[in-house]
Amino acid sequence: MSISTSDHPSGRPAGNDSGTPNSFLFHLVREPLFQFLVLAGLLFIAQALFAKDDRDLIVVDAVTQEYLFDQEAELLLRPLSEAEKQDLVRNFVEEEILVREAVKRGFSDGSRIRALLLQNMRFFIAGDLAEPTEAELKEYFDSNQEKFLSPPSFDLEHVMFNSISEVPPNLLEELNEGADPKSLGDVDITFGNTLRFMDQKRLVQAFGGETAKDVLAAIDQNNEWQGPFPSQTGTIHFIRVLNENPAQLPEFEQAQDWVATRWMTDKSRELMEKELESVEADYRIEIAPLQKAKEVD
Repeated sequence: MSISTSDHPSGRPAGNDSGTPNSFLFHLVREPLFQFLVLAGLLFIAQALFAKDDRDLIVVDAVTQEYLFDQEAELLLRPLSEAEKQDLVRNFVEEEILVREAVKRGFSDGSRIRALLLQNMRFFIAGDLAEPTEAELKEYFDSNQEKFLSPPSFDLEHVMFNSISEVPPNLLEELNEGADPKSLGDVDITFGNTLRFMDQKRLVQAFGGETAKDVLAAIDQNNEWQGPFPSQTGTIHFIRVLNENPAQLPEFEQAQDWVATRWMTDKSRELMEKELESVEADYRIEIAPLQKAKEVD
C-alpha cells in the first residue's frame, strides 16, 4: 500500500500552502508596485544623505572670533563672559547675513566695503519707518533712561610729545610746580590741551587698553600731573585731572535729537530682526571651535 505525501489536491506539501506568511512575502516582493516603492524609498534616503546643501555658507573661524573678543575685552578692560562672546559671534553672523543680502539686492554700488553695505541694507529695511512724534519720544525717554545716562568721566589737562626722546628732563616736577602746559610739548591736533568727558571707553579709544588702565589708576591717586603714558601710535602723554564729571541724566529737551536717534535705532533693530528671521534659513552657519587658552607661565 502506497503512502501519500500530501492531502492537497495539487500534490504540493501541506506546509507550503499559498496562504502562509512566507508565501505572501514571496508574492509581495515580486509585485512591480512594491519594487517601485522600495526603490523610491532608497533613492529618497540616498538623496537625503548625499544631496548637496545649496545654502550660502558663513564660517566664523577661530581667528575672527579671537579678534572680536580681544577688541571688546580691550574696550571693557576686563575678560569677557561666555554670554558676551556668544553675543559678539551672533552679531557678526547677523551683520554678515545683512551684507550678503545687500549684495543680492544690488546695494553694492561697485563697492564691497562692509560698512557701506551694512549702512545701505539697514537704511533699506528702515526706509518705511515713520518719524516718531514728540509724545512717543518722551515716553521712550522716560522708559529707557539708563540708555541716556552718561557714564562718569574726567576732564584732563594734557601735554603730548611725538617721541619719548623729546620729553624734557624733570618735566613732571616743572609741571607740578606751575609751569604753563601750553608752552610745552607738541600740538595735538585731535584733542588740543584739554581732554573733555574722558570716560573709560574714550580713554581706551585715545590711548589703547593697557595705557588706559594706567591712566585710570593714576587718576585714582591724586590730581597732580602724571606720566609718561605711551599711546598705541607712539606718542607720549602727561595728564592732570581738571574736573570729575559724575554720571548724569540730561533733560529731555536737551537730549531730544539723541533720543530720536536711539528710538530710530531700536525700531530699526526690530525690523532687522524680522528680516533676518525671513532669510536666515537660506544660510548655513559654521562656527569653528576655539583653541584652548595657552597656560601662562
